[in-house]
Amino acid sequence: MNLVQKVIQSIIAPYRPNKSRTVRFAFPLFFGIAALLGAAVIDSETQSFIHIESSKNSVREGENFQIAVYASAHLPVNAVDIALDFPADQIEVTGIDVGESVITLWTVEPFIEDNTVVLRGGTFRKGFLGDHLIATVNAQAKTSGLATFEISDVMFLAGDGSGTEVSVSDSGEESAQLYIANKDGSFTVQSNDGSGIEASIIIRIVTDIDGDGEVSLADISRFMGAWTSKTQVYDFNGDGRMTFRDFAIILADSFTN
Repeated sequence: MNLVQKVIQSIIAPYRPNKSRTVRFAFPLFFGIAALLGAAVIDSETQSFIHIESSKNSVREGENFQIAVYASAHLPVNAVDIALDFPADQIEVTGIDVGESVITLWTVEPFIEDNTVVLRGGTFRKGFLGDHLIATVNAQAKTSGLATFEISDVMFLAGDGSGTEVSVSDSGEESAQLYIANKDGSFTVQSNDGSGIEASIIIRIVTDIDGDGEVSLADISRFMGAWTSKTQVYDFNGDGRMTFRDFAIILADSFTN
């Protein structure tokens, strides 16, 4: 499976019917796929790169999630050195799973140093080709806000017997952002209306507004009330506004519960 297919699957996965999970961000599914197919995609046959994927687009405080780190090699690579930065004030890394990793021999066991996950190791054979999982970082959200995970350093070494460094290209997927909502599903941001006065605005990024485990008429009623009063912003598609698209998302979610 190539990178494009994996990314498309990661976009589609949250919208497949699942009664145990709230469906979020329905409209960006179509726009995201269209943008992806229309964009220039890195050639995995001529370039090596790294990419990361978050298991969720948004979580609440205290909720668990995973960040998967992948390496794609166009030449046989038998050693990697990867540093993944995370916001330690917002995120607690609870473990690093390497059970399905392509790496079979770790120089040192994966470890955390300050706000960085360090992955250093190699393979017994001459090297791996194609796209492979390096590690899955298990984490828990601590405080609300927009958390960013980013690869800050990476090195690939070729399995050519000389340890030649393999050039690593930018894939555009070396970072991932995660919305962390408060326990009630809200997301508080500071806003300035141009008058110099800042105010806190509560944005809802979870369609289960009342937190009862399902999206019902009660949630839709709260959404409509906020739309009229403008006391809260229910932004389910992440564009920073409360629009008809958000209404369509919560309406669609009410039919999938």
